[in-house]
Amino acid sequence: MQSIFEAADFGKSYDEIVFPGKAEDERILYVTREAPMMLMVRLTVFMLIVATTVLVGSLMIGNMGRMLEFEVGGLIALVLLIGAIVMMGGLWWIAQVFNKTLFIITSRRLTKFIHTTPWTRYQMSLGLDKVVDSGAYSKGYLQAMFGLGTFVARSSAGNIKNFKIENIHFAEDLHNWMNKLMFTFNKSVAELDNFKPFVAKSIGKRD
Repeated sequence: MQSIFEAADFGKSYDEIVFPGKAEDERILYVTREAPMMLMVRLTVFMLIVATTVLVGSLMIGNMGRMLEFEVGGLIALVLLIGAIVMMGGLWWIAQVFNKTLFIITSRRLTKFIHTTPWTRYQMSLGLDKVVDSGAYSKGYLQAMFGLGTFVARSSAGNIKNFKIENIHFAEDLHNWMNKLMFTFNKSVAELDNFKPFVAKSIGKRD
């Protein structure tokens, strides 16, 4: 069995992956994370911030050196080195947090693992018996432009009002599939053993 945090691609079957706290008779029906383009956006913004900071810092040191008439080549080299280290470390950090932040639907619950660092996380779960209904919508210009959406499950649990995942593809299809899952769950829990996992593909490309 492979840890769900180590799986790069979840493929068609979830039988070979596990997550912390998964029960033996609990079936994984869907796993996703935010759309990859959101990772690209975060990496690009971070690189621009670091590059701009290094450039401004180097220019300030250069101007100071000219004003005080001393050699600043070593200081600029140090700034560039620190900038490179921060850049590489930050890119790795962002990618790790993105890849390990997951949304999972099983035959028992909806659950999220949200990583705040590559090593620390918190988990939120909502039992299927607490799901009242679900919905899907596009929020904001970027989601509409990139064809992304937000999936939300409304809860009857007092401490969890809305259980949602943002910036995913096929949010509306997931909402419709979730309605079928809830109908099956409310009719007969035993039928979930044969319930088909959600496939995040365009209609016509699903097996």
